[in-house]
Amino acid sequence: MGKIIVEVCVGTHCTMMGAMNIIDSIHSLEEIQRELDEDFCEVEVRATPCRKLCGGEVNGPFVKIDGEEIQSAENEGVMAAIMSRCRSKNL
Repeated sequence: MGKIIVEVCVGTHCTMMGAMNIIDSIHSLEEIQRELDEDFCEVEVRATPCRKLCGGEVNGPFVKIDGEEIQSAENEGVMAAIMSRCRSKNL
């Protein structure tokens, strides 16, 4: 079983752009895994303070999955990236 580290920026701008929705979606994924009694992978979610990445053409929310930065993150993309990492760690 692999462990995925997901860091979500919860600075003001990222929070306004949907960071909390992303965190909620990740927690929902964990709950579904528990209900199905699946041991697919462990996901650790870390809320991180603003890293001053916003500006110009770069927008939040910012999410890091095992060190890989996603800018302008959306629920679907983050969930897909987590599932992909889980599959690769469990091979």
